[in-house]
Amino acid sequence: MKVGVFGGAFNPIHLGHLSAASEVAEKAGLERVYFVVSARPPHKGDHRMADAGSRYRMVELATEDNPLFRASRVEIDRPGASYTVDTMRHFREKYGDDVYFILGQDAMEDVGSWRSASTLLKTTNFIVVTRPGYDPSALIEILNGVLGAIYKNIRITQVDVDGDGVTRTMRVEGTVSTISLTEITPLGISSSLIREKLARGETIKYLVPDAVERYLKVEGLYRSLPGKGAISA
Repeated sequence: MKVGVFGGAFNPIHLGHLSAASEVAEKAGLERVYFVVSARPPHKGDHRMADAGSRYRMVELATEDNPLFRASRVEIDRPGASYTVDTMRHFREKYGDDVYFILGQDAMEDVGSWRSASTLLKTTNFIVVTRPGYDPSALIEILNGVLGAIYKNIRITQVDVDGDGVTRTMRVEGTVSTISLTEITPLGISSSLIREKLARGETIKYLVPDAVERYLKVEGLYRSLPGKGAISA
């Protein structure tokens, strides 16, 4: 089975997440996509997050009507901070090597700062979603510059180039791990936008699935104003 792993805080999950996962799955031929909810993201303080149980429940509600999607508790149930290298090891042990980590180009450019980045790059296939304002043709140079300053044994090489001269597939030299770029339709929705709207008492209809909207109303998440107990980030 060809599996995608889409990690994030999902604070809260919204239609942009779901649309991106659906497009990536279609273009990459993924047979299942796991939405992995971060319990304790290493780069974000707990005060900036709704609790992990609430975020996981919203992911369950958002994905329950799509047989391709699954919510995953792997990081919630693991003690300590959440690290991608451990999560991807979990999914490779379960499904083999045909597993792909899905992330945005902005996050990929910062991969050198991640825990055990060298191990992660040597063992993980990546699907990188291009984002407005980021130059996909420059990714290979950015990665080699960032990684070369930290690791002597990591180099990204070009595998496939499209008709516009943009590198679409890369490989971590000396491994079978690939980095593929995928362009998707940007929706312009963010979790921070939804939190801000809820804090101001504005509607979030058509930004999140109906079931998530109902859950947020019942639970009253993100309603406080910034600076007065709001969960914001």
